[in-house]
Amino acid sequence: MKQIERYAALLSVVLVASCNSGGGDTDDSSTADGSGSSGTPARETVYPVDTQEAVKFLNQASFGGSADDIASVEAQGLETWIYEQSQLPIVSFTDRLIAADDVQDVTPDVVQALFWERAVHADDQLRQRVTFALSQIVVASLADGAVSRREREYGVYLDILQRHALGNYCDMVREISFNPVMGLFLTHLGNRKADAATGFVPDENYAREVMQLFTIGLEVLNSDGTGQGTETYTLEDVQGLAAVFTGLSWADTDFERPRIGDNNRYLPMESYIAEHEDGPKSFLGTTVDLGGDAEVSVDEALDYLLAHQNVAPFISQQLIQKLVTSNPSPSYVSRVASVFTSGSYVLPDGRMLGTGQRCDMAATVAAILLDDEARGAAPNENFGKLRSPVLRMAQYLRAFRIDQELTTTGAVPRVRDLVRLEETDRFGQNAFSSPSVFNFFRPGYVAPGTESADLGLKTPEFQLATTPSLIGYINTMESFIDGFTLDDGTEYVDRSKYLELAGNAAELVDALDVLLTGGTLSAVNRDRIVSAVELYDMSRDSDALNRLEMALMLMITSPEYLVQR
Repeated sequence: MKQIERYAALLSVVLVASCNSGGGDTDDSSTADGSGSSGTPARETVYPVDTQEAVKFLNQASFGGSADDIASVEAQGLETWIYEQSQLPIVSFTDRLIAADDVQDVTPDVVQALFWERAVHADDQLRQRVTFALSQIVVASLADGAVSRREREYGVYLDILQRHALGNYCDMVREISFNPVMGLFLTHLGNRKADAATGFVPDENYAREVMQLFTIGLEVLNSDGTGQGTETYTLEDVQGLAAVFTGLSWADTDFERPRIGDNNRYLPMESYIAEHEDGPKSFLGTTVDLGGDAEVSVDEALDYLLAHQNVAPFISQQLIQKLVTSNPSPSYVSRVASVFTSGSYVLPDGRMLGTGQRCDMAATVAAILLDDEARGAAPNENFGKLRSPVLRMAQYLRAFRIDQELTTTGAVPRVRDLVRLEETDRFGQNAFSSPSVFNFFRPGYVAPGTESADLGLKTPEFQLATTPSLIGYINTMESFIDGFTLDDGTEYVDRSKYLELAGNAAELVDALDVLLTGGTLSAVNRDRIVSAVELYDMSRDSDALNRLEMALMLMITSPEYLVQR
């Protein structure tokens, strides 16, 4: 495989460069009919689904699909798939980590192994995909020293995200604000009120980020996500809100010297009246003056913050970026934000998604995935997004996975090579391990010195596209394509169906093209890959495997695989 690695490394430089302008649609035009308002379907009829559309949809709505998954979506349709996904039960992260703690040392590596088990094998793919998206918006990272020592408690944070991935975004922010893991990460756990005698002032970290990243952003927005050129908050607003987030700490213990045990490690933070700023606290033109109960004050402050006009377009646009395209048109953002506000979405067959409450995620996600801009032909050549390395890896694993039930007891199954992918000489990214609250890449990132920058396109995932991470992606994928097992020796993937096609290079490449890119490989790249595969002339017993591995390496470094269109 070393010659495959070198060949793929050379080719990937050319191919990645060729897709460097890819980003999204900046045109405000849209083929949509203006729908997306309360109780209105995206269109009057269901979407026809062929293989290409099924692959495209699964890459947006899940971690990818096998040949059977693709056929299932073709058979049942997109709307039914979304509805049935929304009805699947939630499997607790916390309970699973507690069960694992009985038989193994639960470390951040185990938490990441649990992510990969669910990304590859969970039935509720839509929930898991949106949970992963939320973990990149409302970040609490295992890379943080204080958080990394609280792996079981981290399960509670993940459960909040997955419970509201198809639940309610605003309710999620409320729960997250009282979550001890978030309190450790953004340092409002144990935050004390001001002391005029010593000059002490409350920590402002969470107050700033709950506005900047979780709710309203930096600029006042129109309902379509376009900016008005006015800042949303000032330093004084941060200071006022910081006073609200005082007096919270671990439940049922001492504020100054908290004792953490099974009686309180999984509970929300509680209010300690003596440490909460009980005077008036003003921010964003409102004042919270409800005495010394931090829980009451925080609830009041969040009610006001979450009612802000920015929340719907700000969060809707980020969710579209994570699932569909880096630069959604303003009209696309407006339609989704309207559904976020109304909290309901009616499928063409009359079935309802959502509760009718503002911030409903099931309705919002359906609006994102079923919008004409997501489902129709790309509005222009720049529509789409570079897929992050984690999403590319997940699709590869799901495409060839050996089906298994999620484990509920015992050790979490681990693949040693799937941990520490965030290292810069590998992927530069892994689940739940971003270097800061700003995730691995920012939603507004523009790649400097590129054609996409000249076009004014945001390319968030290109912030990861450094030389070490590009080479690391190829080298890491090469080791997986060589074949791998779980740490206990269990086989993880089955490629035998495609190995049988290796005698005919064109047939093999065409089959992989359907599976991995939905048949979108360009004629030029197809011919290049076929020619490379044919370098092995089948004169040796090993040539069939070498052909398959060559084809896979070149497929997963092709622009049609790297860029989601």
